[in-house]
Amino acid sequence: MEAPVTELYIPPPVKKDTRMLGIGLSLAAAALLLFAAFSKTWLARPLGDHVFGFGPMGCQNCGLDGTGNMSNSAFMEAYKAFDPEHTSGVFAPMGWATFGVCLIAALGLVATAFLAFTKKRPELPMSPASLALLMIMIGLITGCVFVATKPGPVGLVGVAMGFWSFGVGCVLGIAGAQMLAKEIRPVDPDLLEGAMNPEQY
Repeated sequence: MEAPVTELYIPPPVKKDTRMLGIGLSLAAAALLLFAAFSKTWLARPLGDHVFGFGPMGCQNCGLDGTGNMSNSAFMEAYKAFDPEHTSGVFAPMGWATFGVCLIAALGLVATAFLAFTKKRPELPMSPASLALLMIMIGLITGCVFVATKPGPVGLVGVAMGFWSFGVGCVLGIAGAQMLAKEIRPVDPDLLEGAMNPEQY
């Protein structure tokens, strides 16, 4: 006589809630991107008691006397007279472009974190998570071009705190936005709801 077959109960897999981790990563990324946007130490070099450096919005201690601040375009125009071979016309525009995308990406990440924290799923023309990811991807291009077209020969300035803040912020922003994208996505409507209503037959 065969023993009765008993069904084994397999519990459903436990779903890990990564919402708070995604919120933390997104906010940290937004803070790093904001710091990078206003930093003037993407490219820097110690100069006595000062730091000679460049950022998306301009340079610091970059006057002819080693002090003072000015815009990147003004510095490039003045530097061109001394070293036209190592000046690029795209340096300043790429700095402004990077500044803009950093701000927009940070705004998108903060909005994504807020919606995830409040557990809201609004219908929007574009998800803030998608906006943040798009701006980060554009920023990776503009930021790298900005650094690559720095003025002066090799060794004049090297990458510094502002650039590393930008890089880490981009990595954390990509991770955080992807983790929260599904948390803030509008709920898909059930197209079969009410399709088998017995009262219709």
